[in-house]
Amino acid sequence: MKKLKNSRLTKILSLALALIFIIGAFSGCGGNGNKEEETTKAPQAAETPEDTAIRNPLTGEPDYDEALLKNRPVFVVVENTPEARPQWGLTSSDIVWEMVVEGGITRMLLMYADASRIPEKVGPIRSARHYFVDLAEGFDGLFVHFGYSPKAQSQIANHKVNNINGLVDNYFYRDSSRDVATEHTSYTTGEAIQKAIQNKEYRTEIKDDYKAPFKFNSKDKTLSAPCARVNVAFSSGYTYVYTYNAEKKVYEAKLHGKSFADSEGVQQNFKNIIICYTDVTSLNDNKGRVDFNLSEGRGVYISNGSYTDITWKKGESDDMLKFYNKVGDELSLNVGRTYIALMDKSAENSNKILSKVS
Repeated sequence: MKKLKNSRLTKILSLALALIFIIGAFSGCGGNGNKEEETTKAPQAAETPEDTAIRNPLTGEPDYDEALLKNRPVFVVVENTPEARPQWGLTSSDIVWEMVVEGGITRMLLMYADASRIPEKVGPIRSARHYFVDLAEGFDGLFVHFGYSPKAQSQIANHKVNNINGLVDNYFYRDSSRDVATEHTSYTTGEAIQKAIQNKEYRTEIKDDYKAPFKFNSKDKTLSAPCARVNVAFSSGYTYVYTYNAEKKVYEAKLHGKSFADSEGVQQNFKNIIICYTDVTSLNDNKGRVDFNLSEGRGVYISNGSYTDITWKKGESDDMLKFYNKVGDELSLNVGRTYIALMDKSAENSNKILSKVS
């Protein structure tokens, strides 16, 4: 009898233990309804691949030589009278700056990210103006010219600007094949300028604050309003029409109805056009020379078949000229060559922007 009771007790204990095990197993598998939410991670967004391309600091274009990033840019003063056209090397620079010098006549500053990018022939080279020197100083640039105005001469001397001057330096040549006066025949070469920099023992390494002068978009951006064509009117004798080529995605230049092309017949074209408005005043000298207020002003940025209003600011001679969008952030450019026109405020009425070309 005692043995039977023990057997029943053993069965009851076994059943109880089995029941506890089953309850525990179900509790572990699904007892906590939030368990899956706590342990399941939300999917992460794909990371944007880092841009490791070596880019030209003036155009944003890839496949640039990394060794050149440490070097100073070079500015070359190029004439733009009818006698000087078609210019040698006109379409070779990374940036073109254009301004009036006197009597409505313009000159250009061809800006190269490095002296090695200057072609085998560029010119005609002409004399400097003090506001050209201001722009070169503002980018820690080396300055190439043939002569100077009194104010430019004084600024170069007083600011100890690293310059190469055709009046005194033997790094310039003459091309007399055209039936023009001697002043329209001077040119130089990339090889000659590199030799001049070496022989003059000029500093070649750019200062840190000037290494990244512009911001660039990772992809082309369309701006606020359409721009199929724009007039850039410096004067009656110097009025350009830039028309957007949607296939090539650049603005192509004409001057008084004719293609504005270099000596090889290549039409001047740009990804970006920037017009800066400011006060241009007379110096009241006997040559009709002018002065530019390079402190700050309004402007227009044109690219990718579109445009937007901007502002710009410079300040002192060694301050970089910077561009800003409508909310005050630094302007980001589309990748490619850039044309920058500095003009009197009065030209704004003449610089017509057309949304369509008929």
